Amino acid sequence: MSKEKLLHPKKILRYSLPSILIALMMIAVTVLPYTESQPKPEPRYGGTLIVGLASEPPHLVLSGPPTWAFYQVVRQIGNSLVSFDPETLEWRPELAQSWEIIKEPDGGMTIIFHLVRNATWHDGKPFTSADVKFTYEQVAPLFNSFVDSMMKNYVKSIETPDDYTVIFRFKTAWAPAFYPGYFGGSGINISPKHLYEGTDILNNPYNTKPVGTGPFKFKEWKKGEYIILERNENYWKKGLPYLDRIIFKIIRTSPAMMLAFEKGEIDFIWTYGLAMSDAVALQEKIGLGQLPGKRVWFFPSPGGSLDVVGFNLHPEGLAPLKDVRVRKAIAAAIDRKKIAEVVYFNRVEALDTVVSSAPAVARYNPGVNQPPYDPALAERLLDEAGYPRGPDKTRFKIRLMIDSVSYPFYLKEAELIRDFLAQVGIVVEIVALDTAAWHERVFKNWDFDMSIFPFVHGPGPTFFIRYYTEKGIVRASWSNAMGYNNPAFNEKIFAAEFEIDREKEAQIVREALKILVDDQPAVWTCSRTFLAAVNLDFSDELEPGAWEHGMGTGYLNLEKIYWLKAPPKPEVTTIVRTEVTTMVQPGTTIITTVERPVVTTVATPVPTPTVTVVEVVPTWVYALIIVVIIVAAASIAYAIQRARKPRS
Repeated sequence: MSKEKLLHPKKILRYSLPSILIALMMIAVTVLPYTESQPKPEPRYGGTLIVGLASEPPHLVLSGPPTWAFYQVVRQIGNSLVSFDPETLEWRPELAQSWEIIKEPDGGMTIIFHLVRNATWHDGKPFTSADVKFTYEQVAPLFNSFVDSMMKNYVKSIETPDDYTVIFRFKTAWAPAFYPGYFGGSGINISPKHLYEGTDILNNPYNTKPVGTGPFKFKEWKKGEYIILERNENYWKKGLPYLDRIIFKIIRTSPAMMLAFEKGEIDFIWTYGLAMSDAVALQEKIGLGQLPGKRVWFFPSPGGSLDVVGFNLHPEGLAPLKDVRVRKAIAAAIDRKKIAEVVYFNRVEALDTVVSSAPAVARYNPGVNQPPYDPALAERLLDEAGYPRGPDKTRFKIRLMIDSVSYPFYLKEAELIRDFLAQVGIVVEIVALDTAAWHERVFKNWDFDMSIFPFVHGPGPTFFIRYYTEKGIVRASWSNAMGYNNPAFNEKIFAAEFEIDREKEAQIVREALKILVDDQPAVWTCSRTFLAAVNLDFSDELEPGAWEHGMGTGYLNLEKIYWLKAPPKPEVTTIVRTEVTTMVQPGTTIITTVERPVVTTVATPVPTPTVTVVEVVPTWVYALIIVVIIVAAASIAYAIQRARKPRS
């Protein structure tokens, strides 16, 4: 055996470690000053953000816009009691600066909100606890199905012991209260009592010219063209907002929206109004360098949102849909993977069951699936249900109603569903409506056979209760328009909302969802992905997540968005001098001297600084790092040689 022993890592490390440590220290000392000295962003005031809006709102009620598409507008005008951390969905202070949550001995729950004391309405009136109480008792229930359900089923009373304290007393410990939709986010701002009290609330003129407490004030609404909001100079959050105005430009088709973004006519699009195909095309153009200064990106639905092809199961609904075999047949006839591929460019998940793999809902997976794509199974089930093909080879006709304006991609999805069902003898008539008309026909009138719903299924059991139980059967937006009502499902899912332990809650929900999947009140086709397109002249660096959640979800707002090209604000100097006037009263020798202050305001423009491009890390630093690496490598080579050298 050779006298030369195998090299041991410990030996090499012992000889080379001092040199390596010295090298690392040299790199750190050299580079650290450059990494730590980067200036923080300094926002500037001014600029107009133009947002593409796919459809005209039916109203601008602060406490209950019917869909996220319209919530983009009112979220900038009003404030909710709380906002949300977009990552954790934990409450953040808003009009409520703090709160207390008390579990009562009788099983009830009390939430005490302590309100900010400096908020005012855009007309100058002070914001108080009376506005909160009036909103939740009188205004919101008329427009917001979530708040309506909470007030009818769970809230025992609302008390206002003083102008800045609001106490919500719940009949029971109700966990969904802490999710979006009730005290913040997803369509709930506070409305002004002094402008609504004693009026016909449904037809109040301020429903279309809202007065809020938020960062931007309503200025003008030209029907069919635009809505203008202007900066609230007296916003209770001092120093905000940064933008002068936001203009919502109504653009009703996806190709027109895409072209407007390309030409710089709009600066921002949030999810609605831009088809997936057009968003992908914009991404490709940006990647090729054809649209400098712009960004398009996709981000996951925060609430496990998905496409739901729901059936009208109300007594007056289409007879064949009352038979679960027909509903299972339709599920088997729809190729969900093809929808994911053709409509969403495989950027979504084709669904086997009622929930996706999104973090908000994955724990609710019941472990049972809807029928796989199998046209032969669909044909057999339809025959068994008593709906054979007639002489014309068809079985029956269905109206499929969609919102093709806020969700332009639903038109392609509807066309695919029409073609899939035609293969098994079901004739589908596609009825494409704008957003307001779709809400009216589907949610208010229940005048449809099938519709594609962009339902959110989490977090928490709230949305399953809202969309699939008797409590949600109300003529209001985002409710159980399908009319599905199974007492066995109701009992289980109702139990989940009172379970504070999250794992126990998830187990209860899973058991309930097994019943739901077996009943097949809908076909759950694909998960949904959201998208955004922005002009990079506008920055969200002071509020990361504002582009994604300052619009539709309403977890945040756009108060901290600023325009990078805005000029610096002029320095305003106020000069006060005393002016002395001597007067002799007529016919007398009395001399009167009058002193009065004269105030002069001088605005001194701040010169635009010369922009000098400085390397973040100078070239000589890189050269030094290379030298250090060479020294370290030589040290290791020397250590290896020493380790091989036999001891004498």
